[in-house]
Amino acid sequence: MKVDLHTHSHFSDGTLSPAEVVRRAFESGMRLMVLTDHDCVAGYEQARAQGEQLGMKVLCGVEINTHKDDIHVLGYGIEWLSPAFIGRLAEFRGRREKRIRAIVERLRQASVDISWEEVQNAAALDRGQAVGRPHVADALRRKKIVRSRREAFQKFLSHGKPAFVDPMGPTVEEAIAAIREAGGTPVIAHPGSLFDLDRFRSWTDAGLGGIEIYYPTHTHTAVLELLQIARMLNLMPTGGSDFHGPGTGRDKLTGFDPDDELWSRLAPALERGRA
Repeated sequence: MKVDLHTHSHFSDGTLSPAEVVRRAFESGMRLMVLTDHDCVAGYEQARAQGEQLGMKVLCGVEINTHKDDIHVLGYGIEWLSPAFIGRLAEFRGRREKRIRAIVERLRQASVDISWEEVQNAAALDRGQAVGRPHVADALRRKKIVRSRREAFQKFLSHGKPAFVDPMGPTVEEAIAAIREAGGTPVIAHPGSLFDLDRFRSWTDAGLGGIEIYYPTHTHTAVLELLQIARMLNLMPTGGSDFHGPGTGRDKLTGFDPDDELWSRLAPALERGRA
């Protein structure tokens, strides 16, 4: 069964509605999809309703950005209606907003004509989603200061560039704890070439449950090395496309096809907290 366990809508930094993400996943041959917006679960109701219309299973997940720019934690099987969990996500989004306001101020200090209001408009924050650097990039693109999100990151928003501000999210351990407290399974997202066994062991001691191994940019060698770490620490391998939609550079819903043995581990972890 082809599945995609990592997708984003315009409730975080994707460019499509949750319903459209589900429709595209269905048309791409997925039979199960998890919506994993950054620090936000507000788009899930719309996604679930669209899935029910199509006869496709859609589950709720989340991706929590940590204070390390390159380390994110996916959460599966969460009690997504838990008031405590919703409150934690609101706190994390507040930290994101503080960072983005600081980025806007740095851009203005660099004589780039951009305002917080323009970033708000790019993010359509009236929907209650999480604001991030891609929304700053979208605001810059709308004003023709850059041609694409990628150019905005290359010129202004990446580490070492004029408007970069360190992330203000939780620690990896705090993100893991928030997901565990919501009944979910925490998974390190897109670790890339992070093969530090000691770090994974430390996170496993803190409650980590899996590693996103089957990911579009992971090389065959990376997959094998990450699988070895997963086996050594009894962590669950997961996978997904990290779909963000047209115009983002991550516009392919590839998913992956878990074998029966892996699916027997994935299925209960994905659905445990389902309402």
